[in-house]
Amino acid sequence: MLDFYEIGENLPFGLLLVNDKGKIVFINHFCTTVLKINHASNKPIQHVLPGSSIMKVIKEGEFAFNTYEAEELHYLIEIPIKHGKLGLVLFFPNDVYQTFLNKSPKIIELKQELEAIMNLSGELVTITDAEGIVMRVNNACEQIMGVKEHDFIGKSALLLEKNGVINVSSTKTVLEQKRKITMNQVTKSGRRLLVQAHPIFNDDGSLNKIVNISKDVTEISILQKKLEEAKSVLDYYQHELSIAKKKDQEMVVKSKAMEEVYELACRIADVDATIFLQGETGVGKEVMARTIHNLSNRKDAPFVKVNCGAIPESIMESELFGYAKGTFTGANKDGKKGLALAAHKGTLFLDEIGELPLSLQSKLLQLLQEKQFTPLGETKPVQVDVRFIAATNRDLEEMVKEGTFREDLFYRLFVVPITIPPLSERKEDIPFLINHFLDIFSQKYNQYKIFNKEVVQLFIDYEWNGNVRELQNTIERLVLTVPFQQIELEHLPEKFKNSVSQPQRIIGDKINLKHEVEEFEKQIIKLAIENSATMKEASMKLGVDASTISRKIKKYNISIAKLQFLV
Repeated sequence: MLDFYEIGENLPFGLLLVNDKGKIVFINHFCTTVLKINHASNKPIQHVLPGSSIMKVIKEGEFAFNTYEAEELHYLIEIPIKHGKLGLVLFFPNDVYQTFLNKSPKIIELKQELEAIMNLSGELVTITDAEGIVMRVNNACEQIMGVKEHDFIGKSALLLEKNGVINVSSTKTVLEQKRKITMNQVTKSGRRLLVQAHPIFNDDGSLNKIVNISKDVTEISILQKKLEEAKSVLDYYQHELSIAKKKDQEMVVKSKAMEEVYELACRIADVDATIFLQGETGVGKEVMARTIHNLSNRKDAPFVKVNCGAIPESIMESELFGYAKGTFTGANKDGKKGLALAAHKGTLFLDEIGELPLSLQSKLLQLLQEKQFTPLGETKPVQVDVRFIAATNRDLEEMVKEGTFREDLFYRLFVVPITIPPLSERKEDIPFLINHFLDIFSQKYNQYKIFNKEVVQLFIDYEWNGNVRELQNTIERLVLTVPFQQIELEHLPEKFKNSVSQPQRIIGDKINLKHEVEEFEKQIIKLAIENSATMKEASMKLGVDASTISRKIKKYNISIAKLQFLV
């Protein structure tokens, strides 16, 4: 029967026994060969195997794992035995160690889970070690990179860049910067990738691995390029914004209605006359005010916004005009200069002017007329050089009639009125507004999203009661909440889904061709009439005589009582 020593000598891996004094009790032939020593029994373990933690293992009774670099990498498993009297060191060459690992049920299960996770996303996933050598890659490798998995594993990411497999290595950048990075990458076959590289660190802060996740955005790039060249209003990929005369221009101007508004804003930007902005909630009155300021010769001075509806009436006067030192108990001991003075040489934007308390309207009138005001607690007026822009969504003329707004203040404000049309009157702007907000939020939240064409069409057809602000908030919410790159109809809130018309019937349903054709003709004629000023114009749009239109109106009993056109 073989004894312990004979068994130990014939093992395909190293085995050492160390006593609690740190002396080697037994060492097999495998170890003496790797360590290149003739005899080691009774020698201190640290003389034979520097870096071993077997004494700590014996003392504390806890397993330890180490490595030893000879001509090749070896793995050490250090085990306490005999209640702290002996320590066992198992000395594995790399190939034997990997064989044992690969046959472990737990390791097999973990590998299967890792492989499943890596392949679930459909994106290219690569894992490199701290030297940039590719350790693992998922099955998207060949499809995206044009390189088989076995030709990728074991290669240096730096060498892949040098050989032109990729134009720039994300792994190389992480190795240099030691942080997460996001970058664009182009493969040898011309595929465009959006890559996120994540460093994984050890407990001591040293780099362990790098995980690269690459999204193939080639088709998106091609679509964007084509759509940018197209002229259709449904080119929601097109990133063309209105031609701005100043770099801070924020407005999207595509529709004729907004072009006229913008042209007027350009003409009066350098004139110091008071501008009165009108429009529904959310049409972009503040954006217009800022645009006018940025187009003016006051652009380098402050733009100060006063929200007359948001500041409590009790502190409105002190906020707008400021107060002297010691005016209020508990107030700023040095006084406060107020928003009107803060806007000196610049623009004072009075938003929601219809909410300004009646008690303050006379003092604002003085500011508008004389360009001066008297702070609370002061007797001497302060002179300011300010350009005024006011805005409201309320009917100030009606408020004047009701006595809730001063008539003289109204006329002082109503010098250059500009009405910003609602989104329902400038639907041509919607695809470009979508692109504008997508760009803003994609960069802000680092989430690149696109909209399905059907979603864009739905947005064009939708009645935006909250106008541009509602559209902006909707896009921001979708960018943040939809987990997919392309946003589809199914991702929209219920109020949008309910606005989608019922799908057309398919062949096989019971339909009457003549009835369907007549119904379609009726709708086309109604649409043409509703969008024409005269009968002649409607007939020209449809390419028929006016008499034909009249006959069809009678045939289909189309009501024209509320349509204002000339026969």
